[in-house]
Amino acid sequence: MLKIQNLFVYKNNKKILDNINLTVKDKEIVAIMGPNGSGKTTLARAIMNDLELKKEGKIFLDNLDITNLPTEEIAKYIYLAHQTPPEIEYIKTSVLLKYLNININSIKDFIEKLKLPEDLLDRGVNNRLSGGEKKKFELLLILPKKYKVIIFDEIDSGLDIDSLNFVNDIILEKSKESSIIIITHYTRIFKKFSPDIVYVLKNGKIVYEGGNEVIEKIEKYGYKILEN
Repeated sequence: MLKIQNLFVYKNNKKILDNINLTVKDKEIVAIMGPNGSGKTTLARAIMNDLELKKEGKIFLDNLDITNLPTEEIAKYIYLAHQTPPEIEYIKTSVLLKYLNININSIKDFIEKLKLPEDLLDRGVNNRLSGGEKKKFELLLILPKKYKVIIFDEIDSGLDIDSLNFVNDIILEKSKESSIIIITHYTRIFKKFSPDIVYVLKNGKIVYEGGNEVIEKIEKYGYKILEN
């Protein structure tokens, strides 16, 4: 279980998140929604202890206080699929996979299913990949491994409908063994499943908490509902 208590986050002395409290239970799917600039990605970065951010409050994974753990330690338990995955031209993809103890043969079928370039393993990490392809590559890093929590940050943007369906299938499969956090401002990723809880952020605060009815309202009225 991931538990965030009274979390305030600052960057360059500007408050980005304001008193965030939320819980993600084991094998639960939680959606964090909100318009652009509401603090969704900052929350993911704060969970991973991004050192560019200053935090107040506590973050627990089960009984472990991970608030100030080094990012590489947190990454043993929590995987963050980045909104903008980095490009590392000088490290071959195959080398990275070996470093992460991922069997290359086990993911070759997924490379084909995700319609990634045939020479992906010989390229630098994310080198010459489109934005959508970079997000597909993130999935390759998730599939063979087990994490306590997986955070998908805007995983649905830049994907065609077939790839989005594949992502949905992966989310449902991984939710059998991991807690899932889906960060998005779109509703289309929820066509094949409903999250257990939906949190809506605005200006760094949680302003809505509920179930699938929240998604239905956003789909019908957009984020204008936050103005009421």
